[in-house]
Amino acid sequence: MNNIILYLIQVATVFSVFYLLYIMFLNKLTFHNVNRLVLLLLLPVSVSIPFSNNLFPSIGSKIIKVPLFEQVNLDTFNKQLQVIEQPLIDSSFNYSTLSITLYWLVFSVLFIRLLARVWHLYVLRSHSRIIQKNGYELIVSKVPEIFSYFNWVFIPEDKIEHYDKQIIEHEKAHIQLKHSWDVLLTEVYIAFFWFNPLLCFYRRSLKAVHEFQADKGVLQNGVKTSQYLQLLVQSLEISNPNNLYNYFNEPILKKRITMMTKPKSNGLAKLKYMLLSPVCVFLITAFIASGIETVENLNIIKVPGFSSTPPTLFPIQNASKNDITSFFGEKSKRPKTKTSVAHTGIDIRAKIGTLVIATADGTIAKASMEGDWGNLIVMTHTDGYETWYAHLNGFNVSEKQAVEKGDIIGYVGNTGLSTGSHLHYEVKQNGTQLNPMDFIE
Repeated sequence: MNNIILYLIQVATVFSVFYLLYIMFLNKLTFHNVNRLVLLLLLPVSVSIPFSNNLFPSIGSKIIKVPLFEQVNLDTFNKQLQVIEQPLIDSSFNYSTLSITLYWLVFSVLFIRLLARVWHLYVLRSHSRIIQKNGYELIVSKVPEIFSYFNWVFIPEDKIEHYDKQIIEHEKAHIQLKHSWDVLLTEVYIAFFWFNPLLCFYRRSLKAVHEFQADKGVLQNGVKTSQYLQLLVQSLEISNPNNLYNYFNEPILKKRITMMTKPKSNGLAKLKYMLLSPVCVFLITAFIASGIETVENLNIIKVPGFSSTPPTLFPIQNASKNDITSFFGEKSKRPKTKTSVAHTGIDIRAKIGTLVIATADGTIAKASMEGDWGNLIVMTHTDGYETWYAHLNGFNVSEKQAVEKGDIIGYVGNTGLSTGSHLHYEVKQNGTQLNPMDFIE
């Protein structure tokens, strides 16, 4: 869950950096086609760059050091045991849960509203008079103003007999340039990253570029600039503009006038676009460095789509707590070594070949023969958890393999320092031994 929140913040950060660069250096250039492309690329780039920090790395790449089997200093273990046997605090509901719940709630509202707006247009079209034109449909309907959506041009019923053809040409330019696809993509992106306040300004910037392109298309057909500007002023009366399809009446008239009357940007100004490349490289490098620190130094494990709950299943299929023969913290002498040790896990009796299952979502960090441990599986999970499964007869997984809670990972055996068929099971968090019984449901 924390992974999702972190990823959303990272995407918003990358987007904000690039968009602010656009506003500072590129916004006033007359290269409208390039500006449109840059603005559209901000969306997939901002979503992709955070993955370069190995946000969801293969947990199996973590180096697992396997100590001698249960050779634990008793004094140290007793001190550790006094700490970890404190009553566990129920943290099932926390700020992360509240944040992610709020996030999905707002997303759902925005996405449903988007679908409702699209559906409204289809319903509106189905109850309107449709006039087939060359390359588009003129839809006579009860709408307050003329607007386009994909290859439809909606027009008010009271204007069908005396509408200005230049307005239709403007809307046809939007259709030919497929601006509706841009708007739809933007609205979906906004639904996902609604918490970023810059998205409101981004939407305006993209629609402004759309307007500049459409204006340019109308003027290239021989229409006088002064005549066209007068038409714009007359057409600006609108209330409650719809972000999904409204173009012609967007309140950006001043910018449009400036863009239509200003001289074209010098060709050398295109060099400003090169500023985006080093920034992109810098961000990718920064995220990669952050990912290395996260995995290797901080030892934080992140797995895509995996739950962050601790290991709670019983590790042997169709077995129960009644099959436990040795509990965590018990001190005993090993029959083979005659040394007194503190038990760092639990032992569960079972026949050779009995199925061993993953007690939580995670990744196989180790699956190999490890001396006195015998055939050993080490799984790494979210929040720094590890589970160890020793004395196995064989494996059903391989290293670096992603495994889900309840999957079969191996088989009970009698390998290593074992005097009978059983499973030795341990739970750790950030290298600290924990009592598995505190987690098993």
